[in-house]
Amino acid sequence: MSFLNRRIIYSFGVISTLISGCVVSIAQPESISFVEFATARTADKYSQAGGTRSADFRSVCDYHSDPLAARVLREYGAIFSATQTVKVPKSCIFENAQAVSEFRKSLDAVSEKIDGTVITLQREAMADLNLAVGIANKRGVRITPLDGAIAGDRTYEDTLKLWRSRFEPALRYWTQKGKIKRAEADAANDLSPVQQVSRVVEWESKGFYFSTGFNRSIFSSVAPPGTSQHLSLLAFDVVQYGSAEVRRILNEHGWYQTVIGDEPHFTYLGVKESELPKRGLRSVTRGKSRFWIPAM
Repeated sequence: MSFLNRRIIYSFGVISTLISGCVVSIAQPESISFVEFATARTADKYSQAGGTRSADFRSVCDYHSDPLAARVLREYGAIFSATQTVKVPKSCIFENAQAVSEFRKSLDAVSEKIDGTVITLQREAMADLNLAVGIANKRGVRITPLDGAIAGDRTYEDTLKLWRSRFEPALRYWTQKGKIKRAEADAANDLSPVQQVSRVVEWESKGFYFSTGFNRSIFSSVAPPGTSQHLSLLAFDVVQYGSAEVRRILNEHGWYQTVIGDEPHFTYLGVKESELPKRGLRSVTRGKSRFWIPAM
């Protein structure tokens, strides 16, 4: 168990004062709420940089006052529970391509071929992925990237393109169905990506879903621009996600499914599964897959 984990478990009383009433009840001694863990981690980061020890996780993600930030944190926030030896974003939403570029400059990233496809990840994530691929080969199964290089690294422009591939067809579909007025659709096309996401969240609350099949949330189909874990080089999409043996091997090497509904997507958390509840995550089973999501 890491020093941070021991300190969190030992110091619940101190941490609870940092997060101003956001603590949830803890069922087991070695479990912790996601906000508690993320707050403690943020405070440690600021302290190590010479800043204030009382820094709140809301400086990273304003989940209290921004509904979109809260939604993004619930859907993709598991990345903030990753091992401290990799770097996680300074914000749960990158505002633009420049923000992604600035963050990338701080990363120790490497590019290697996986099944003939060049994949770029943070160094530690790549090392454990290579170990998993090697073990899989020995056990007679394969771990290969889904949809080429974007199985790993994605640029802000990549996420914007993927967003539009869902947003625009769904907007046309619901406009033709008469559920969204033509004037509203035209106005939505002119919004910034972040504003579009907020508008989609509003429409989906009325049952007008923006996934590929128009029957579930767009969040289960594609990450909105600036929110994808791929931007941080800590995600990898796998062709063989349906194989229990592949999932087991990836889990053994720190890779877990963390986005409900996106089964091919694995996030590098870099710790044993038994450590995940201590890092503010809880498991949810959907079909044959077990997802680890923020316990909020």
